[in-house]
Amino acid sequence: MACCEIQPGVHVCRPNGETRPVPNRRRKQFWCFTCRKHLMHTWMRFHHKQPSWYEDWFWWECPQCHKEDILFPGWEWEYEDR
Repeated sequence: MACCEIQPGVHVCRPNGETRPVPNRRRKQFWCFTCRKHLMHTWMRFHHKQPSWYEDWFWWECPQCHKEDILFPGWEWEYEDR
């Protein structure tokens, strides 16, 4: 289990997993607010190696800074509850 210290004495532990590009998914061009360029981003997925309470998560990754910084600063993604 991966564990990181976010504050002195405060740890967050999550199951191990792998990060990979999502297969059969086209890359898309976005503006990266960190790099300040239009770049082809890759749709990435984190998959847990063992059974976990957490679901897999997805994001658009910049090829230069390896972050998801495609939204205007201060904006967040809106998700629908199903």
